[in-house]
This record gives sequence, C-alpha cells and structure tokens, in this order.
Amino acid sequence: MPKLTVKLDFEDFPEDYTCKGANRSPPIRVEGLLPDIKSLAVLATTSPREGASRVAWILWNLPAVPLIPDGFPAEEVTESPLPAVQGTNDFGGIGYRGPCPKPGEGEAYLFRVYALDTSIQLTPGATWEEMIRAVERSLSQSGEAIAFAIE
Repeated sequence: MPKLTVKLDFEDFPEDYTCKGANRSPPIRVEGLLPDIKSLAVLATTSPREGASRVAWILWNLPAVPLIPDGFPAEEVTESPLPAVQGTNDFGGIGYRGPCPKPGEGEAYLFRVYALDTSIQLTPGATWEEMIRAVERSLSQSGEAIAFAIE
C-alpha cells in the first residue's frame, strides 16, 4: 500500500491547539494522494507519559485535499472549514480535544490520516472502533505525524 506523507506545521503544540488556548483542531498537510482517492479520515490519539492512550479526534468523509485546515467546530456534521463528519472522542465530546498535560508532564499526539476510495457510511458521533472498521473496507493509503505538548 502506498504511504501518505502527513505533516503538521509544528513539532511542539502552539497554545492555540491545546486546552490552555482555543483548543482548535490543527492544520494537517497530506502529500502523495493517489488520483482515485475519494475521501479522507483522521484519527488522533494521545500518548501520555503514563496511562493508556485515548482518542482525541475522529473525523471522516473529508474531501481528498492536500490541506486539512484548522478550526473544525465541535459538531457531528460540519460544512466549514470543509464538509466532514465527526465522532465521539474518548473524553466524551464531539470533535477535537487538544492536549492538556498536567504540570511537569508531557503528552504526544499521533495524527493518522487514512485515504479511502469511497466515502464511508457511518452515523455521526460514531466511536473510533466503528470508524476503523468502516475505514478498513476502503483503505488505499495511510500516513501519520506526531506532535508534543509539554507543560
């Protein structure tokens, strides 16, 4: 399977993309999309220094674009900045939940982007497990990027 190149504009989270700032979803650059790709999906997971990873963002049915812009609202179905559908994260909310490490600790966020040959039929607000099952049926490419938040 051909790999995607996935890039963030930072290695260390700017405050705007954390719980201490605006808690906005960050922009994600996607390079190397095959011509037959119809949609993208994103899964962002935390990797705290201690404890289990948690899902911080579930997004699917994005158009196949080279830049996923920042600032998706906390809504199940979005029209702006791009049309997409979002799921329920492990913090109990819809949409993106930025890093919020405890003082003296750090947290890594892994952003996985999946390129699909079709849109996926999934109920808005779905869980990450449901999204991954749907993604596996039409996955053509994938890639990932990581960023860090240190308090």
